[in-house]
Order: sequence, then structure tokens, then C-alpha cells
Amino acid sequence: MPRKIQDHFILIDKCAGQTRIAEIEDRILTKYICWPDSSPPIIGNIYKADIIKKLNGGVVRAKTKDHLVLTVRGVPKDIKANSKIDVIITSEQYDDKPVQAKIFLQDMSDCLELSNIQRIIHLFFQKNLPIVEDHHAIYWNILDLDKIFLNALNSRVEIKNGGVLWIEKTKTATLIDVDTHNLLLDSDEANLEFSKKVFIKCIEEIKLRNIGGMIIIDFPRISFESKKKLHEYILNKGKKYFSDGSFLGFSRLQLYELYIPRNFPPLERFYINEEEFEFQNHLRSLWRKSKENKSKNNIQFICGKNLYKKIKEQKLPPFIKIIERLDLPNNYGELMEMSK
Repeated sequence: MPRKIQDHFILIDKCAGQTRIAEIEDRILTKYICWPDSSPPIIGNIYKADIIKKLNGGVVRAKTKDHLVLTVRGVPKDIKANSKIDVIITSEQYDDKPVQAKIFLQDMSDCLELSNIQRIIHLFFQKNLPIVEDHHAIYWNILDLDKIFLNALNSRVEIKNGGVLWIEKTKTATLIDVDTHNLLLDSDEANLEFSKKVFIKCIEEIKLRNIGGMIIIDFPRISFESKKKLHEYILNKGKKYFSDGSFLGFSRLQLYELYIPRNFPPLERFYINEEEFEFQNHLRSLWRKSKENKSKNNIQFICGKNLYKKIKEQKLPPFIKIIERLDLPNNYGELMEMSK
């Protein structure tokens, strides 16, 4: 870790049962990805695979020697079924969705000499940024990352040069309401240009929050002809961000509908409610203390009944003793440094 915190860096956080990679610039979360790490991640790994079926748009189904079925993108048209290809994994298996991969071409050969973590950075983020490898989250407080992450989850998102997005997630869909917010848009053409700019901001927020499933955007009202132009623009730009996304168009209620496959857990998983937030931070405090403590034999974590049951299921520092206390509130937890 650099002595001085950089204003633009990538944090690799392997703690509390998951790996998270976050790019932070000027104390704002700009890119983020996360996956469970109960087993080593396969993202960034390169495999040999056989094409078992060709789909549309340079997409194929392929299978590795270990019988792992992949959805592979970027496959040239002249490569036929049953061909052998090299692929680089770009996502873990999430829910019932297939593992995603890209065909490994010559211009990606610089990945070969990289470690798995470095390949992830190469695939998902910009190059040549400072990287903080925080295996036990000891920098979480120093960087005040909870505040940065929570700010990234605000339902209200301001658009540069005017306008506001309101993002609300439900069980069935994510709703994005576009508010012109005191902007003076006095023509159909002005509303169309504003809607184009708004769509790019929507896509950036969808990527940042790892939003998947059905997404509905309520754009400002525009004419039928402008809707056709906006839909064409969305198709063109949207496929560049989400090649596997479906951009369905305007519904009868004049709401724009799109569907993005769920490839990764959403950003808010860590902050799903106050109890989970506190539990994850208890885990972080144990790992932080394990790095600070020199004697390695005089630290106890005392906790109530419910917290004890949850925390004993996690990977923990071996020299911090976990003590259940029935006289404490169920979800109470506190680190204690015992006198020698």
C-alpha cells in the first residue's frame, strides 16, 4: 500500500467470503465487480475449448475438457462448429446463467504473462493504475470505503450539465425515472438529445451497480419519430456496453424496456440491510485486528448467540478466539485484548 492514498486506484478486497474489485477515482466509485470466493475464481483463466454450437452475432457455446459449458463471444464467422479455440473467462457462473468467456486472440497475448488478478484488471478496468491488494480489508477504514460504496448506491443520481435520475429496484424490475430537473427543453429535438445523453448515464449506473433483469426507463415525452431515433441509438450504444443485452423498445405506456442478464451479484448485496452490514464489518474488524496484533495470542471476540452462529461459519484468523456469551444481546460483538 502506498504511504499516501492515491486519488485513483483499484482495490482488490478478498474478505468476508467474497472477492471485490473496485476502481475509485477522486473518492467516487467508478467501476465495480464482485463474486463469491469460497473456491478460487476462474475469471481471467485461459482454457482450451471445443465449439459445440454456433449462435448469432459471433456467439458460440463451447465446452472445456472439464465439461464446463461456456458462452463465448467475439468468435469470427469463419470458425466452424467442432473447432478448437482458446477462451479467456470473463465471469463466474451466477445463478443458472452459463459462464461467460471471450475468444482468446493474438492481440490479447499480453494476458499470458499476467497473474489471475492482473488479468481481471486487464479485462475489466483501465491499465496502469495503482493497485491496492487488500487481502484482509485492513485499508477499509483508512479509505472510508463504506461511505464511497453507499454514495454509489444513492437512488438520486445527478447528470452532468443538468437532470437527475431516480433509480428504484423492486423484486420484478429496476425502475429509472428521468427528471429534467429545471432544465429548459423547449423542443422535441432538445428532448431527444437530452434522452440520448441520459441513456449513457443509465448504462453507466447499470454497470456500476451490477443491475440485471428487466430494466424500465421513463424518458421525457418525445414524438413518435424521435422515439424511433432514440431506439436506434440505444440499440447501437447499448450493444457496445452489453453485447448480450436485449433492448426491447417502448411499451404502450411509453416506457423503454431492456433486459440485462444477471452475470454478477449486485453492488448492494454487502449493504442489503443494517444487520448484514454490521455482520460483514465484524468480519472485517477481525481481519484488521489480526494484522495489527503482534502477540497473536491475546485477542478474543465476544459475541451474542446469533452472531456466534453466523461468524463461526466463516473463515477467520486462527489466533483470534471466538467466545459465545449468552448474557449478551443476540447480535452483539466486541473485540477484546486480554491482558497478559
